[in-house]
Amino acid sequence: MEGVIVATVMPFAKDGINYDGLRQLLSHVVSLGYHGVFPTSSTGEVTKLSVEERVKVMEVAKEVAGGKAMVVGGTGTGDHISTIEIAKKYKDVGVDALLVTPPYYVQPDWAAVYAFYKRVLDKVDMPTILYTIPLATGYNVPVEVFELAAQEYSQVVAVKDSSGDFRYHLDLIHLLGRRLSVLQGLDMLFVPSLLMGAHGGVLAGPNFLGRVTLDQYLLVRGGKIQEAIALHNKLMPLWRFMGGCGLVGKLGGKWPTLYKLATQIVHNIDMGPPREPLPPVDDKDRRELERLLREL
Repeated sequence: MEGVIVATVMPFAKDGINYDGLRQLLSHVVSLGYHGVFPTSSTGEVTKLSVEERVKVMEVAKEVAGGKAMVVGGTGTGDHISTIEIAKKYKDVGVDALLVTPPYYVQPDWAAVYAFYKRVLDKVDMPTILYTIPLATGYNVPVEVFELAAQEYSQVVAVKDSSGDFRYHLDLIHLLGRRLSVLQGLDMLFVPSLLMGAHGGVLAGPNFLGRVTLDQYLLVRGGKIQEAIALHNKLMPLWRFMGGCGLVGKLGGKWPTLYKLATQIVHNIDMGPPREPLPPVDDKDRRELERLLREL
């Protein structure tokens, strides 16, 4: 599992999901040549979607991707029972890979996290991406837990790291990179991760950056390192402003609302109101975002 999988934002309407807007966004991402789409993601506000909405979203993604891009489904739930239930529904839809959110609300010990993975993987036989996102769970999954799960279950194919901790990320690459794909979850760290041996990323920037993120990946793979670094540095003011996933920006990390607004500005897709408790972006922040996008 390599390349760039796009964690798409979720367009909402007053009475549900704006599925026409979702189709438009997914079609654009697929047409640009990205390797995968991931609409039931943290960026896509998966925890605010009902089970029925999640399944419908994945049906739309499979329809739009049409075999041209991988379709990844995120569970977005913190217990093994509902995780298994959603995973089986995704498999029925034909989702290509599953991304499993670790338990949240409580902070279990290592053995409990491993037991959670065992219960899920014993019941779900499909390519699986394990995940760490301390911003949402309150803890970082130890590398050793991922290592044990990968040794025991062949369906574990990748680890997505949204920790923002680059030392931890290097541990993942060093200890697991020969057996699993290590995928960066933060746009700001994508190029540095690739340079150190990561296999790709699951990223939100492509929602509004066109081919830029894909170009970064292809430049590094093609050995054009200085060009990739130049693109990275060009984007740094944007990422410092956007914040998110523990990398607090000038706004204190208003994520994923700013990503949704950027997508609306660039593609003219109505994102609708953010689902509470996310606040809307105020006029001052909107003007700053528009300025940054114009400069890019």
